[in-house]
Amino acid sequence: MKTTQALKLAALATIAGLTLTAATSFAAGKASAKQMNVSEDIDSLGGNQELMEMAQNIKSETRSRIVQDRLVPRRNRVEFGMTYGGVVGGDSYLKTQSAGFSMDYHITPRWSVGARYYDFGNSLTDEGKRVFEQARKNYQAGGTGYAVDIDYPENAMLAVANWYPIYGKTSFLDMGVTQFDLYFVGGAGQIKLSSGSTSLITAGAGVSAWVTKHLTARAEVRYQTYKDQPVTGSRQLDTGVATLGLGWIL
Repeated sequence: MKTTQALKLAALATIAGLTLTAATSFAAGKASAKQMNVSEDIDSLGGNQELMEMAQNIKSETRSRIVQDRLVPRRNRVEFGMTYGGVVGGDSYLKTQSAGFSMDYHITPRWSVGARYYDFGNSLTDEGKRVFEQARKNYQAGGTGYAVDIDYPENAMLAVANWYPIYGKTSFLDMGVTQFDLYFVGGAGQIKLSSGSTSLITAGAGVSAWVTKHLTARAEVRYQTYKDQPVTGSRQLDTGVATLGLGWIL
């Protein structure tokens, strides 16, 4: 009798244990599935095409672009200027500097046409001085002297056109806003050499800063080419010119 009762108790304990285990497993599986669904929902937010399009539309609608006009109006204006600079390349015996005057008519803020005049000052380079001194010594010693073979520039006149495709504004030490333009220049004219006049072609680029509504400052670099006529015969000279200048716009 006691044995039968013990068997019944053992069977009830086994059933209770199995039931508790099944209930625990079901609850854990349900929690895991719920967690997986939440993770999938979170992951799906980034792939929701409608939400992505809505975010892009909001971003594009709130984006703005500000383009301010130039501080100095340059339409139907005249600018006068003075320049000073140096010439590099060309004759190895010559060292040349230039002082000049300019006048530019600003048709629009992007285009201007004008005229330039340059007066050149020349001196011998170290190589030129060496050759000249050697010729002088040969002549004083009773030998044959020869002149340094140079054809130096005296002045030049140019007609030019300027194109201002890029402009910006800057502030130096918070002292005020300065407008500047990057521009390209090209032109042609005549250059007077010691042997006579010949044609001159030039092209380059520069930057102009509008210090006030009337005062301008310019830095310019140009390539120019022409033919000179030394004793040994005609030759094509390719030179570079760098100038700094100040101007006044009316």
